[in-house]
Amino acid sequence: MKLRVIEKNERKRILDFLEERFGLKRNIFSNLLFLSNPKGKVFAVNRNVAEFAKENEIACLSLPFVRMNVNIKPTSVMLQFFGNYATKNVIDLEKKEAVEFIKGSDIFLSSSECSDGYVILKYQDFVLGCGLLKNGKIKNMLPKAKRMPVEFL
Repeated sequence: MKLRVIEKNERKRILDFLEERFGLKRNIFSNLLFLSNPKGKVFAVNRNVAEFAKENEIACLSLPFVRMNVNIKPTSVMLQFFGNYATKNVIDLEKKEAVEFIKGSDIFLSSSECSDGYVILKYQDFVLGCGLLKNGKIKNMLPKAKRMPVEFL
């Protein structure tokens, strides 16, 4: 699969979104190179690792970062890495809600200070992943491969 380094305006669009939506400061991403595939998936890789990978012809050293089409969708993996730096649109779940989220269920909120759109879901100090908040309902955006029954939390 062909990857290309994204253009400056695309990088700016991603970083603007992350800062506006989640309060994630640009400087935490400064050492990352963003690569995109033809389907709009954007991957992040440390600039030093990118050089090593290129020199040694290693293809898979990147982090799934966002999906870009008309809108930008953050990946749960990216949020698990960087979500603890977020200052906005973060929802702290109770244990019961966290268990349901990890199983793959949608969650209903009685109230939230978050605006509709993508949100970061946490349990205690652990970022669980991404959800899509709309009218008090959080649609589970955790990849199916990462969903699992949970007995202990």
